[in-house]
Amino acid sequence: MTETPLVRTVTQVGIVVRDIDRALAEYTHKLGIGPWRVYTYAPPRLTGMRIRGVDTPYSMKLALAWTGDMMWELIQPLDGPSIYQEFLRDHGEGIHHAMVDCGARTLAEVKAEFAARGWPALMEGNFLGSQYAYFETEGSLTTTIEVRWSAPGWQRPEPDYWYPAPAEA
Repeated sequence: MTETPLVRTVTQVGIVVRDIDRALAEYTHKLGIGPWRVYTYAPPRLTGMRIRGVDTPYSMKLALAWTGDMMWELIQPLDGPSIYQEFLRDHGEGIHHAMVDCGARTLAEVKAEFAARGWPALMEGNFLGSQYAYFETEGSLTTTIEVRWSAPGWQRPEPDYWYPAPAEA
């Protein structure tokens, strides 16, 4: 039986690190990736935080950069339990997840489809109107899958800072 495809394209590779400043320097100066937008995801801008269905506050510092259409994300966990802390404990630093585009589906529809395939939501949150969910796919797919949904017209806010400097207009 052929399943209805969930994944349209991979849009991001997420990497969990212990020291985001060190990682930013390595990815920038050795690979030439950047400039990076750096954000702190924490309350009150981060809401709806859940881990395995339980309301759980957490925070992280993350940096985003693009090479072509691919987004790179570096994540340093800060406060509270998180799947990033679990990953560091179980695997050390490294590639944590792939974010995928599931087409025009809402996040609720995607969550229902993943759950029907045996992959419940692992960790969720909402950053200023952009919702995300990670799914419990590591056991069968050997990596975690993330999906993000934002309303049409949603714009990413200005970062807390840029590394090494803002992108040229």
